[in-house]
Amino acid sequence: MKLGRFLIAALGLAAASYLVVAEGIGPVFGALSVAGWGGLGAITLFHVLPTVLCGIAWWLLLRARSPESWFLFSWVRWIRDGIDGVIPILPVSGELVGTRILAQRGLTLAGASIVVDLTAELLGQVLFAILGFVLLVVSHPEAPYKLWIGLGILLMSLEFTGFLVAQKKGLFRLIERPLDWIRGRRQGAESDAERTLHERILHLYDDVPAFVGCILLHFAAWVLGALEAWIALYFMGHPLGVGDVFAIEGLVYAIRSVTFFIPLGAGVQEGGYVLIGGLLGLSPELALALSLLKRGRDLVIGTPALVCWQLIEGQRFRRARRRSDLPA
Repeated sequence: MKLGRFLIAALGLAAASYLVVAEGIGPVFGALSVAGWGGLGAITLFHVLPTVLCGIAWWLLLRARSPESWFLFSWVRWIRDGIDGVIPILPVSGELVGTRILAQRGLTLAGASIVVDLTAELLGQVLFAILGFVLLVVSHPEAPYKLWIGLGILLMSLEFTGFLVAQKKGLFRLIERPLDWIRGRRQGAESDAERTLHERILHLYDDVPAFVGCILLHFAAWVLGALEAWIALYFMGHPLGVGDVFAIEGLVYAIRSVTFFIPLGAGVQEGGYVLIGGLLGLSPELALALSLLKRGRDLVIGTPALVCWQLIEGQRFRRARRRSDLPA
């Protein structure tokens, strides 16, 4: 599996490199140099806002079941996103690390909350993609490919809604049933610690206001995140209207979501910016420079997040080793 993902990533990086060479290395990196460190620093600092919103959305699901504050969830969200942006060994590498950190702090619903939070984020993205499509149709009615883009968003909406329905119908129960048979586990557990993952997920979905609030907060985070592209283009000296930026970001990240199996969206993100940006008057070299600037932001955010995670794991290892060295 890792070899397959490596090959897919290599092909994506090759495609992205081809786009940069085809459009001209000079113009692309010229636009990047205009943005400079100021542009990179601006979008990196601004990214704190959607990260905090996502952390609050996650905390909202567990606010009545955990003594931890929203700050902890925002901090773990930063680590989640950072790992996904640097070393996506699996499509949910960051989510697995986030689950592990919260579980080590005693949160029995950590795994279930990740599933529900990710579902809410995907549904929030559907709303954002629909917003982007509407803005595209309203502001550029002559733009081509509208039918295909609309069908793609419809497919994405059905896919993400189907994921929610599948969870409620027992998707994770199918995975856990053989393990329950082996362990001889009884049905109808009362406490969070005794419930299966499927039961914990349903338990969180029972809090409908929290789930709806989580979706809306993620939608707001997507909207805020789109403003990073506006800031980046401003620093490049080619600002677009906010509506056009929302349309580009909503549709590009919709493309990335349906191609989640490609690590880092390598090649997909670059091609998406060139295609969608071209429909809204963004030149290919600016589209590629925007994508590369966002890659730089991911690296700046992800590297310290990765280091922080390793420090957490190292501390945990040392504590476990000291306990094992204590006399019986």
